[in-house]
Amino acid sequence: MRTAEIREKYLAFFEGKGHLRLPSFSLIPENDPSLLFTSAGMAPLKPYFLGAKPIFGGKEWRRVTTCQKCLRVGDIENVGRTGRHNTFFEMLGNFSFGDYFKKEAILWAWEFLTDPKWLGLDPERLWVTVYEDDDEAYAIWRDLVGVPEERIGRFGEEENYWPGGAITHGPNGPSGPCSEIFYDRGPAFGTPDETGPNTGSGDRFVEIWNLVFTQYDRQGPIPGPGILKPLPQKNIDTGMGLYRVAAILQDVEDFYRTDTFYPIIERVALYSGKPYQGKASVSHRVIADHIRAVVAALSDGVVFANTGRGYVIRRLLRRALRHGYLLGLQEPFLHRLAPVVAEVLGDFYPEMRENLPAVERQIRLEEERFLETLEGGLKRLDALLSGLKPGEALPGGEAFRLYDTYGFPLDLTVEIAAERGFGVDTEGFQKAMEEQQERSRAAMAFEREIFKKSAQVLEELYAEKGATEFLGYGALEAEGTVLALLAGDQSLPEAGPGTEVQVVLDRTPFYAEGGGQIGDFGHLEWPGGRAKVETTQKTERGLFLHKAKVEEGVLRVGERVRAVVDPARRDTERHHTATHLLHAALRAVLGPHVRQAGSLVAPDRLRFDFTHPEALTPEELERIELLVNRWIVADFPVTWRYMPLEEAKREGAMALFGEKYGEVVRVVRVEGSPLPGVESKELCGGTHVRRTGEIGAFLIQKEEAVSAGVRRLEAVAGEAAIRFARGGLNRLRALAERLSVGEAALEERLEKLLHELRQKEKEVESLKARLVQAELKKEVALAEKGGLRYGVVELSGVDVAALRQAADDLVQRGADVALVLGGGQAVLKLSPRAQEGGLEAGALFRALTERAGGRGGGRGALAQGAGLDPEKARQALPEILP
Repeated sequence: MRTAEIREKYLAFFEGKGHLRLPSFSLIPENDPSLLFTSAGMAPLKPYFLGAKPIFGGKEWRRVTTCQKCLRVGDIENVGRTGRHNTFFEMLGNFSFGDYFKKEAILWAWEFLTDPKWLGLDPERLWVTVYEDDDEAYAIWRDLVGVPEERIGRFGEEENYWPGGAITHGPNGPSGPCSEIFYDRGPAFGTPDETGPNTGSGDRFVEIWNLVFTQYDRQGPIPGPGILKPLPQKNIDTGMGLYRVAAILQDVEDFYRTDTFYPIIERVALYSGKPYQGKASVSHRVIADHIRAVVAALSDGVVFANTGRGYVIRRLLRRALRHGYLLGLQEPFLHRLAPVVAEVLGDFYPEMRENLPAVERQIRLEEERFLETLEGGLKRLDALLSGLKPGEALPGGEAFRLYDTYGFPLDLTVEIAAERGFGVDTEGFQKAMEEQQERSRAAMAFEREIFKKSAQVLEELYAEKGATEFLGYGALEAEGTVLALLAGDQSLPEAGPGTEVQVVLDRTPFYAEGGGQIGDFGHLEWPGGRAKVETTQKTERGLFLHKAKVEEGVLRVGERVRAVVDPARRDTERHHTATHLLHAALRAVLGPHVRQAGSLVAPDRLRFDFTHPEALTPEELERIELLVNRWIVADFPVTWRYMPLEEAKREGAMALFGEKYGEVVRVVRVEGSPLPGVESKELCGGTHVRRTGEIGAFLIQKEEAVSAGVRRLEAVAGEAAIRFARGGLNRLRALAERLSVGEAALEERLEKLLHELRQKEKEVESLKARLVQAELKKEVALAEKGGLRYGVVELSGVDVAALRQAADDLVQRGADVALVLGGGQAVLKLSPRAQEGGLEAGALFRALTERAGGRGGGRGALAQGAGLDPEKARQALPEILP
């Protein structure tokens, strides 16, 4: 039975029992900072286990079934080394939120597993376990299902309680006993001491289903004996391991030979020429597992990074690359496996097919970056390990230098060292890392100390007055009362001319910096006084801080002031709405993998960072720019309204990853689209135009890389766009005038000039070559040592390319070792005869720099460098030859 058929049978079975079938949730958890990835089928449903009303599609459902994609890396070291560990997996689950309980969960699990209509497993090969004190579950298995007592095991909290060991060790929160179902694969898979589940050391008894009876709230000290308080509603959380069941039904030794893994393994064997057997099979399994995880995560919007989930995915890719290296695959190859993953899983997870082109590009670029450093790092690590004695550990400082210089991850260093029988001083690594970060931490501590007193004042002010009332969505002017004046760590009763203060008002039209939009500037005025506001910021509590300088009069706490925002805010609003349109256009043109990764919205420009693996083509930029301008020309209304966060997400409003949202959010929407199926709807607290036509125009100025997988666009809107276009036209006209041609003929004239320039460059290179030949004729005399002929030539006024050419010519004239110096550079070339004799250019060049100074390196027949003393190099060359 194919894996896809098992998946569909499970979901259909529980639909027939009144469950709502839900699609898999994303691997990126929503509103759950405790998880990097969705790691269990129940994880996205946690609020409903805690009592939240389970509303789906506007209707309450107390029974739900899913096939959830999950990712765990807690036992990554075992992946590939066993047949039962992997990182990305699919968990089949049926859930009850205060509806049915143990009896139904147990009976339905047995029915699905044993009924020939469904899976038809042999009941005689199924064993079950229960928590040692769970007499109710034991009785159901024995009396209602009919499992013999000898095939029912009782175990303690480590084996049959969820979370494992929670009663004694925590955590606090929902918990309960569980009952597990095992399949007996027979003696061929076991060890002599294996007599049932959780015994022995073999793989004979395979856990295929876990039924968790969530009925208690664990409370009390951690660690320590907890108190199990009954929950107001009893829940069911079950999970069936899809791949383990597939291995049983397909009668293969482990899930790596099932139809979801083996096509990838076959492709790896084809690329590498190494069959799936013996020691090499570990690498096949690691690659097959890790590429599935990488493709799944990237398809859900994860981006390679140095922290968080992006680092986890980067780590998986690098481990897979390193195992490819062990199989002889020294060129990028993982991106070629991504289509295989999409083909195997894309029917059920359509995002893998939809995002495949972008995923392939991201993987290819990441492979190329890492392979550039992998070889150098491996050689350096090999040299370090070769110098260790048995039982020694690689010093932490060296491990950190590998990380800092080669981008070599610590975990990879630890893994390779362990394979060679060495440890790594990880504490020393952390110490070196902390020393590098010490200055930054000290600066942050200093900053916290400065603002400690003012923060206390703001906390007291918030407790008394509440948050500042923001009026800026509908007005640029308003009256307010001064609640506080802050200067550094002091709270002032008044501020005279020239004083810089943070002004806190009870109500304000000034927008506080946030969501990429800069804080408003303008002025405050009162009878006899005026203060210039340079920017506006906001505390976490919602108090607005107007950074101002008193220009006239005295500003006092309690003063009524008129707050006037600079009219440039309207230009900021044009740019802010343009960023929303740009975001939607990028997703329409490049694909749904695009996510906002940062922005700046100002009166004169916008900057927009987004996830994408490579530079945009001119054609893509043109399509994006045109799409935004079509929105503008259509003059669609721009509306906003407040709604519950969950409702906003269900309606498809874009939320920015990493942003914190309350239970009620503001959704900004453009009421129309120039393309079917494309809309602009985002969670945003910024200020915007009323209609898209107010933006006027939109032009992209620049596109560049920010970091791996993140690109940046800079653009202008409104009058700034007109000024940018006019400036470009003026420069074009001035250039045409300088070249004495019309603007229409400018491109042709430039091509002609470039052609002439290239011809002159060729003439110069030809002249250099003739000069090199002339110099070589003067210096063609070769010396000999140990049967090898060598020669040294000095040239002037030539580049490195000319030095390499001269070295080649010298070898062709009979030199076995050719050293060419010139312009502070040096090139060393060996003949095939010298290489056959055991010489290596890199080693020879390093020996040369030890005597003649300078730096450089190479390998094989060629090495080069700079800074050598010419006279010392001449003398040293024969000394270093064997």
